[in-house]
Amino acid sequence: MRFSRIAAAAALSLAAALGAAHVVAQNATPVTDGGVTTFILVERAENVSIIDIGESGMSPGDVTVWGPDPLFDEANEVDTGALTHGSCLALNASGDNHCTETIVFANGSTLAIQGVQKGRGAPSLTTIVGGSGDYLGAMGTVLVDASDDFTLWTKTFEISFSSAS
Repeated sequence: MRFSRIAAAAALSLAAALGAAHVVAQNATPVTDGGVTTFILVERAENVSIIDIGESGMSPGDVTVWGPDPLFDEANEVDTGALTHGSCLALNASGDNHCTETIVFANGSTLAIQGVQKGRGAPSLTTIVGGSGDYLGAMGTVLVDASDDFTLWTKTFEISFSSAS
């Protein structure tokens, strides 16, 4: 406890000596230029593993891992060269999951996505939390809609970029 107080006092002294500016939440909030990019990709769920933890069948704590799965154009005809990888943690027996996903595009650019996907095939809106390369500073949403047999996942991306990118 005493050490943490000394460390905190030293950090404050160093910040004052360096002339650190006062930081407010608005400084960290991304600002967009208003432009939104929208496109649709279709995932073919080819590499999926489900780890059944606890009770047999869908139950909280089960883990689904996928990838690399190919992403096709909106018509599900042309392989875009992009791949998706991710994992989901079951929240309940209805199949609601907390998911994280990374899209890797053919040129090496990435999008990072996370959020809750609803069970029983209901469409879900997840959040783009960042990106790299062509998607540096990306933010937005992905509407995820699974086929009835969960072999196809249609993903509608709506992306804007922070003014810092």
